[in-house]
Amino acid sequence: MRARKPDADGYVETDGVKVHYEVYGAATAGPDDRTILLMPTWTIIHSRFWKAQVGYLARHFRVVTFDGRGNGRSDRPGGAAAYTNEAYAADALA
Repeated sequence: MRARKPDADGYVETDGVKVHYEVYGAATAGPDDRTILLMPTWTIIHSRFWKAQVGYLARHFRVVTFDGRGNGRSDRPGGAAAYTNEAYAADALA
């Protein structure tokens, strides 16, 4: 069960891999506009890991979570070469 439903969700693509993301809360125009990116903690954990924190944080910030490649609603590319630290960093940046 979700503490809060996402305000937006979708996919970004990096190197042919679709990565699913969710956005909670709204950005505000101004100097206090802050976004928190909650990263997958390990390669075997998807964004639902953060479900207990999202509800609180989204009241104060825009919060973005994503399913790392190979997990959740993201693509599962074949081969170890698709799961490098650089690939994960590119997914987070996207």
